[in-house]
Amino acid sequence: MRLRTKLVMASCGPLLMLLVVGIITVRTVGKSSRQLHALFLKGRHSVAACMNMKQAIEQIQRSAQAYVWADNVAMSDINSAVVKFSNNLERERSNASFPGEPELVRRLAQSWEALRKELESFQKLSGTTARRDFYVTRLLPRSSAILDLAQQIIEINLNNMVYSDSQFRQQVAAINREVMVLIVAGIVLGLIFIIITGPSIVRPISNLTRSVKEIQQGNLDLVVKAGSGDEIGQLASAFNDMTSTLREFRRTSRARLIRSQKGTLSALNSLPDAVIICNPTGHIEISNEFAQSLFNLKTGTTIESVENEKIRELFERVLVERRPVLLKTYDSAIQIFKDGEEHFFLPEAVPILDEERRLIGVTLILSDVTRLRRIDELKSGLISTVSHELKTPLTSIRLATHVLLTEKLGPLSPKQAELVVAARDDSDRLYHIIENLLDIHKLESGASRIEIVPMSPEQFLLSVIEEMRPAYADRGVSLVLDLPGDIPEVLADKLRMEIVFSNLLSNGLKFTSPGGQVRVSVAIDKELVLFTVEDTGLGISEEYLPHIFEKFFRVPGQGRESTTGLGLAIVKEIIETHGSRIEVSSKPGEGTRFSFTLKPADGASHHLSVAS
Repeated sequence: MRLRTKLVMASCGPLLMLLVVGIITVRTVGKSSRQLHALFLKGRHSVAACMNMKQAIEQIQRSAQAYVWADNVAMSDINSAVVKFSNNLERERSNASFPGEPELVRRLAQSWEALRKELESFQKLSGTTARRDFYVTRLLPRSSAILDLAQQIIEINLNNMVYSDSQFRQQVAAINREVMVLIVAGIVLGLIFIIITGPSIVRPISNLTRSVKEIQQGNLDLVVKAGSGDEIGQLASAFNDMTSTLREFRRTSRARLIRSQKGTLSALNSLPDAVIICNPTGHIEISNEFAQSLFNLKTGTTIESVENEKIRELFERVLVERRPVLLKTYDSAIQIFKDGEEHFFLPEAVPILDEERRLIGVTLILSDVTRLRRIDELKSGLISTVSHELKTPLTSIRLATHVLLTEKLGPLSPKQAELVVAARDDSDRLYHIIENLLDIHKLESGASRIEIVPMSPEQFLLSVIEEMRPAYADRGVSLVLDLPGDIPEVLADKLRMEIVFSNLLSNGLKFTSPGGQVRVSVAIDKELVLFTVEDTGLGISEEYLPHIFEKFFRVPGQGRESTTGLGLAIVKEIIETHGSRIEVSSKPGEGTRFSFTLKPADGASHHLSVAS
């Protein structure tokens, strides 16, 4: 039997009872109300007719009494009362239906006929005495008898109306009893259907509920018995098919997961770096052999148990920032001794996010940078040595060219002067390259220290701009400073900031055609102070933007003037030592925009000595 049929059967009994109760109630109440209404309507008409007849008789009595004492009294009032009585008597004849009422109406009609004849005789009499005697002995007794008969008819109608109301109340009470009996019978019948059909509906659903809870706990081997062919049985069968599919999916997924884990672990073990994958709570789920042997980061342990503080800090930063964190400088490398040799590992943390950008894990990578560190040390030492070794003879060459150009050792021919000027310019350019190399070396190695103190942006901007204005004027490029008066002091190194803006303004001047403009602007950006240098020059293609801060990089096709490619690299190093980062945006033919932020001093007294 189908579930729908069971539900229909369970509800048919109560519905049938309700239908019967409704039909009986509507029919009985309707019939009784119609009968009662008809009785009340007849009674009301009869009472009204009798009351009108009584009024007509009383009017006749008054008019006849007045006629006894005065000859000049008009008989029109008696005649109108006669008409009124006759009309109401006819109405009462057609309406009389209660027991005893027709007989009284007949007697009333006979008395009325007699009274009418007496009235005709009364109107013919003359003399007060004759009229009085006739009125007293004949008219008054007959009219009083008619009044009594009319009153009896009124009482019969009123009594029948009261009786009909009592009968109606009794019928309503009987209907209520019948309705209560039918309601109780419907409830009993409904309970019987529930007791009979309820378990066959509830039991399979309860079994399915327990099975769902079992599956929720991971028991996919459960099979639900489909005891019937109704919808519940079909649901149980579909449920079994679902669990079978889930079991197969679990088997294949588990095999795929095992393959992925073993393949991933094999790939990670082949790497020369230590790799750890952990969940957001810090529990390590996968770690390769390097991570286990060098850092004791074993599967099943936690990041909190790691002795190295840098790894713990890196993990906590990723949890907060939700972005990759890479420690770039070699000073941040972790030092490890293996087989008596010194090794350096640079840590990096990458968050693992799901489709909704929620953090579901963290990958920690400890890259072996021992060889790179040694190469960098060799490079730095070579740059320092070469720069210092070149600086001394170069100083002598620059001094010699300057002395020759002063012609203190003798006059120079135009050709000689031209060659000496070229040698001076090239030596000056080489000197600046060496200075820039030494500056970068100092910034990268930490040998250079910066003094971060509160200062107004006006302190370092005006000095650089005034120094650059002559060069801008010679080239025909306008230099604009947009410095509002409400800009607060910032934390910066004045000398380093002058180097930053000197390089940016020189860069803008080189690649902006005459008639163009370079604008320096300062504004408040949330809680920081934003500095912007924007030009209307040649612009840079998007493919070259990621490389413009690299050392010795020059954009192809923009070799208008000889450049070393070190200026923007120095700018980047200085900005990063101030705890910020420089950003660039550009489009070919529309100019270039450099921007960075500095922290406001907030009116406090700051003086920080920072190693770059």
